[in-house]
Amino acid sequence: MRRSDEKSWSGAVGRIDAALLASAAPKLTADRVHICGPEEMMETTKAILLELGVPRERIKTEAFGTVKHSPVAKRGSPTETAGKVVFQTSETTAIVRSDETILDAADNADVSIDNACRSGTCGSCRIKLLLGKVTMGVEDALTREDKADGYILACQAKIQGDVKVDA
Repeated sequence: MRRSDEKSWSGAVGRIDAALLASAAPKLTADRVHICGPEEMMETTKAILLELGVPRERIKTEAFGTVKHSPVAKRGSPTETAGKVVFQTSETTAIVRSDETILDAADNADVSIDNACRSGTCGSCRIKLLLGKVTMGVEDALTREDKADGYILACQAKIQGDVKVDA
């Protein structure tokens, strides 16, 4: 929605709520829903959609721009290592610090992995995890099938010990 003082706007104004979503899209629970906007708006809208019965796997988000990392945010010590990553296709191995993602390690090792948003929503950094375990804060760009087939998002994947990926 948009705020408007213009007399020509006849649509809804104000915050998105359950009533607006239900009236604007009566078959909402049967559709795939895409949300794009500021993080707070997307999280609020996602919560409303879940309350309305939209299955979590049918809700996709896309942030405006990229996630900006705060320079004052606490980062792990450069000496703390989470393990190593083997980039199988590139035949390269890199040490990964506890505050780094697989994409960070790839950048540092000059291994090319396609990427765009770095926020876990576009899916361009999707790679296959061949060995090991990772955690991801955001994985909206992965389908249930992707996850079952072992795909991860390099921009979000933090390793839990040594891993091997197809990159």
